[in-house]
Amino acid sequence: MADPRYFSYWGKASSELPPDRAHSPGWHSLAYHCLDVAAVADQYLRRTPALQILLRQSLGNVDEDSLPRWLAFWIALHDLGKFAESFQGQKPDLFQALRDRPPAPGKPYRIRHDSLGWLYWRDILAAQAEEESWFGEGSAEATDGLNWWLRAVTGHHGQPPESSHNFWESHFDRRDDNAAIARFVADLSELLLTDAVRAIPGRLDEEAFEHTSKLLSWWVAGVTVLADWLGSNTDFFPYRTDPQPLSEYWAYARKQARRALQSSGVLPPGRQEELGFSDLFSAIETPSPLQEWVCRADLSAGPQIYLLEDVTGAGKTEAAVMLAHRLMAGGCADGFFIGLPTMATANAMYRRIDQVQERLFVGFASLVLAHGQRKLVDYFAKSVFRPGPDEEDRRQLDETASARCAAWLADRNKSALLAPAGVGTVDQALLAVLHSKHQSLRLLGLLRKVLVVDEVHACDPYMQRVLETLLEFHAQAGGSAILLSATLPERMKQSLLDAFARGRGQAVPRIRESAYPVVCAWHSAAPDLLQETPLATRPDICRELAVRYVSEESEVIVAIEQALAAGKCVCWMRNTVFDALAAHAKFTEKLPPERLTLFHGRFAYVDRLGTEQDILESFGKDSNPKSRAGKLVIATQVAEQSLDADWDLVVSDLAPIDRLIQRAGRLQRHPRDPIGMRLADLAARDQRGTPCLWVFGPAWSDEPHARWFKEFLPKAAGVYPHHGQLWLTAKALRQGSIAMPGGARPLIESVFGPDADIPKGLEANANRAEGERYGQMSEAQRNIVKREAGYVRSDVIDWWSEAKTPSRLGEATTTVVLVRWEGGQLCPWAGYEGGRHAWAYSSLRMAERLIAASFEETDPVRKAAVDQLLLSLPGKGKWSVLLPLDEVAGEWIGKALSRPEEGKAAQEKVWRYSSELGLVEVQAPNDVLSGASPA
Repeated sequence: MADPRYFSYWGKASSELPPDRAHSPGWHSLAYHCLDVAAVADQYLRRTPALQILLRQSLGNVDEDSLPRWLAFWIALHDLGKFAESFQGQKPDLFQALRDRPPAPGKPYRIRHDSLGWLYWRDILAAQAEEESWFGEGSAEATDGLNWWLRAVTGHHGQPPESSHNFWESHFDRRDDNAAIARFVADLSELLLTDAVRAIPGRLDEEAFEHTSKLLSWWVAGVTVLADWLGSNTDFFPYRTDPQPLSEYWAYARKQARRALQSSGVLPPGRQEELGFSDLFSAIETPSPLQEWVCRADLSAGPQIYLLEDVTGAGKTEAAVMLAHRLMAGGCADGFFIGLPTMATANAMYRRIDQVQERLFVGFASLVLAHGQRKLVDYFAKSVFRPGPDEEDRRQLDETASARCAAWLADRNKSALLAPAGVGTVDQALLAVLHSKHQSLRLLGLLRKVLVVDEVHACDPYMQRVLETLLEFHAQAGGSAILLSATLPERMKQSLLDAFARGRGQAVPRIRESAYPVVCAWHSAAPDLLQETPLATRPDICRELAVRYVSEESEVIVAIEQALAAGKCVCWMRNTVFDALAAHAKFTEKLPPERLTLFHGRFAYVDRLGTEQDILESFGKDSNPKSRAGKLVIATQVAEQSLDADWDLVVSDLAPIDRLIQRAGRLQRHPRDPIGMRLADLAARDQRGTPCLWVFGPAWSDEPHARWFKEFLPKAAGVYPHHGQLWLTAKALRQGSIAMPGGARPLIESVFGPDADIPKGLEANANRAEGERYGQMSEAQRNIVKREAGYVRSDVIDWWSEAKTPSRLGEATTTVVLVRWEGGQLCPWAGYEGGRHAWAYSSLRMAERLIAASFEETDPVRKAAVDQLLLSLPGKGKWSVLLPLDEVAGEWIGKALSRPEEGKAAQEKVWRYSSELGLVEVQAPNDVLSGASPA
């Protein structure tokens, strides 16, 4: 019979049990819960070859039985801090029943149990391990390395434990708690630590073991979080209190862990045999040169990185998917995640991947969209593990593991990283290497996947530095990467390649090839070779693109009106929402609503998806003359990337040359006849005449003054702050045409290259912009986790919530949730049945200077309704702003507070929302609100 001392400690408890478990005990033994979590880790490791390879090779080729035992031993200690009387005393009635005495009144629970566990190990158990030689004669020398395993497993709340607490020992009862821990650890050691397991630290010298443990701590932390969530699911691990030998319960827990993992959707899928390009993309009769290259490229067994540069419309997405498929079929990867610059681009990418996803894996493998359509989110909810019944007890100061799991899974942005196939914004991957809660779980989710990053050129200096860090981590763990871009400056390409190689402890040769299109490939198995392969591109997208640069808005409007009158479709891409709204207003009296579309980022997600779908139906690859003729879209940057739309005329505000090349990719994108019918022969030349990109910018000057751009487009001046690059772009456009693809590389280097000369009048601006660039890189350096430092909490940087960690810099933004008053009730703007996912679909992002806080309701009934609603929002509304809307004269109107400026109070602003215009500030709020009445 097991020693009863540690069976008087509860690990999980619920205030109320569900009716179907009314006869179950109201608590679960702490010892059993520790084994539940360890069993999940044991089985996960055994069924995840990528994790086995990472740990085994790093620790000196540990044998296949000892490695899971080693990991299980440490993860079984993850809740060591729950032995503290201060934790146990959170349920005084249960404490009394188990210990036959009340908890000591002088032991309030002020330090969370994860930190208590780490501190107990550091100051007590580590010394005991040395004295008793738990790990052989070298136990003392191994202590510094062992400490990293404890830091990692006690970081199961998504952050490293804290180390700076004084008087932490007062949380424990020196007699009862110490005795229970000692007995539990002794029995655990007997269960899991064979002689071979105890010898693992000695396989490396003292310094190497510490360094290796430090590097591995990032992924061990992620495994512990995942195992804690699955091991806390009472569907698989029901409450048990009956004392029995740990060996008997361990056999039961491992069986339950296999069941839990099988239903979780997080195990790597079966390997598919390599398919041909036509098997995946039957609609493409003739692959492009880039697509042909990825089909025949030599692959290696180790981590590898590819940079694919080709013209917009050349099929880079299909090439990347084909290459990822070959890496998976060849055993080099277990899945993929595709990261894109915006929500709109993620949506468009999902539609393309969804058509081939089932052919990429053997058996079922969920494809998850980080920002997706309702039906796709529902599909995901059925395919990835559930948190199990909620056991939240308000008397417990800690969030339970099931509550943490539910909160994570409720956010589909994060969930995409755990599925075998995921599509989302690149931010979701970048957060894996920032000081953000649960970054370790994101890192684990990317383990040995193919990381595909599209539109890499869209990364600002901050994002680029974060991406470089992600590539380092990813390469270290055995992952591969595919980076896509229409055009990429040489300096940026080299930095990304260098970062990946650093993760392997290697170096990449310097880039030599200046051709375009081009593929760069580097394999860790042959580090001295950088393959640079110039490519042709599809004949139908080799073209001479005319450029017309104009500075009179009236000229732009006339050109658009003439094109529409001729039955053409037009898109005017503006640099700001303000400018897009202004342009839209100029056409509202001239065009009926069905021929005029506004597309920007200030729409609730449900409306943004709807508009995006309308654009793809009207102007996408399969659109017809009837759906296209005489229609105008006014859009911001959301339309410039990965949106497969095709307009007869594109007008763009002046932007950096790489952005203009992207926007030009939406101009006569697919071959059509003169009236806009798509040609059956995809290799045929477009018959709509010479494509012409109109660029709207300030009048050209060889010697521009300091406010050359800001006076012309004042709102856009902060969007593209380097006005010297804008001037260089305008200068490059003066040649009147762009030859694609041959002219792309010279254009890019003429603006971003080291030899670009800035005119004197813009030097001050350029210096400020360059200083900001270095500032952004410095900020990134502060915010990224340091791979070599290990999973440890910094005294300088806190581990923020995912909602507040900046994955990209720029103006501070907040999530605004739109709700409307209907019959005295608050309803989400997106009213899906039962409210499922409705909050996410009712939200949008806004600058904090415009909306930073909710307006305080004065009516007590309305205030109570708002307070109640906040409790039901993700994070109880902590990281979002609620914007209740009243219907006033047929319009939906609401109030919110802006961010207070220095020395000033927050300003009250009135907002109008509609599915056609998005969220717009009301300029004469008193006139609008005069007709308002409480709902």
